Amino acid sequence: MTMTNWAPRIGFTYSPPALKNTVVRAGWGMYYTTQQAVNFQYAVVSQVITINNAVSNTQPNPQYVLGVNAMPGFTVGQITQPQADAITGPIQYFSATQRSPYVEQWNFDVQHTFGAKNLVDVAYIGNAAHRLPLNWNPFDCSSPGSNLCFDSNNPYNGKFSYMQEVDNIGYSNYNALLVKFQHQFSDGFSLMANYTYSKAMAASQQGSNGTLNQRRSCLPGCDYGPSTSNIPQSLVISGVWELPYGHNRHFGNSSNALMNTVIGGWDLDAIVTMRSGLPFTMTAPNNTAWSPGQIRANTYCDGRSALSNKDVRTNGHYWLKSQTVGQTEQQGACYVDPSRDPVNLVNGSLPLKPGTTERARAAFGTSSFDSMRGPGINNWDMGVHKVFPLFKESTFTLRGEFFNVWNHTQFANPNSGVAAGTNFGLITSTQHAARIIQIGGMIKF
Repeated sequence: MTMTNWAPRIGFTYSPPALKNTVVRAGWGMYYTTQQAVNFQYAVVSQVITINNAVSNTQPNPQYVLGVNAMPGFTVGQITQPQADAITGPIQYFSATQRSPYVEQWNFDVQHTFGAKNLVDVAYIGNAAHRLPLNWNPFDCSSPGSNLCFDSNNPYNGKFSYMQEVDNIGYSNYNALLVKFQHQFSDGFSLMANYTYSKAMAASQQGSNGTLNQRRSCLPGCDYGPSTSNIPQSLVISGVWELPYGHNRHFGNSSNALMNTVIGGWDLDAIVTMRSGLPFTMTAPNNTAWSPGQIRANTYCDGRSALSNKDVRTNGHYWLKSQTVGQTEQQGACYVDPSRDPVNLVNGSLPLKPGTTERARAAFGTSSFDSMRGPGINNWDMGVHKVFPLFKESTFTLRGEFFNVWNHTQFANPNSGVAAGTNFGLITSTQHAARIIQIGGMIKF
């Protein structure tokens, strides 16, 4: 048990007398979390253990209870030195200096109402996370100041087939400006608009994206970059509008029954989403002995800017300038496999380690993490509905819903691996489905 994880919090709300209908709010707090559950498997330190326990319960009175007669808790002894010396297979383990991850969060918000139904809210929010989990490579073959990989740099070379350490050395931060406008429903109309301008940066394990670091000798600073979910700008507008024609509407209140049934009394609602694309990393083949590692390409130009025709819909779906495997900077490639880049080669091969006959196994790239950004989103969802009276209080509601109403293709990120050949820079998937239309009805009685 730790007794030092204090989590203070402070906040205030203030309504300035001189600024009618204005409220100022601010706060700061510190919050702790635990290691991701997927990493708990590395905390068992003893001889190799295999546990098989399959049970099947019957209802309503279960026969097996977790921790009692099904999958009971167990204890293991500390691994001994002879056992450690005898290990030759893969090793995954927790660092001996595990600490609790924590995040500091803060905000400053100004809210103002005007008129009878309108509100404007402008806020700044931020956070800084520390001691985040990061899976890294103790099996590293790099050295400080060098992008070359030599097996002799690996302190465990030849001893183990694989190693991975889980440690709390990652960090991240997020800063955002949020602007909201809201018009509450009145006179048959409501509107809400939310705009976010933000930046999320991280050097840590990120969800299902796995292990992202290149070199232990430059960890974690060389892996610091935009988070995989970083979206710099986002605008979402939603509204509901009672179309003004029909009985009890602004126009057509005295229209005949046929006109009112066909074109009167309809309601329209819509959600419009426009946002920046997601970031991605320029990668190269991993020729090191550590399979989870991400090797980045050497970057010589912006593959997006290098495109003569940037319209994905007319250029063959290329987001980046196309290139072939092994193409060099001199041959027009913006991104080069560092293990095949002439800048790293001597007489066509990776160089020898100074003073030895050992040749470099591979080379690490110069690209930063998530250095490029893919296509954004421009999506419209709309719905239209009308309530038809039937008998007394009974009604029938007819509704049509149109997702991606303009059938606008929302492209996903391109292939960003330099080993992809002619598929490099090519977009082969979408973020959202094509237009979907669904019609439904509901009877209330």
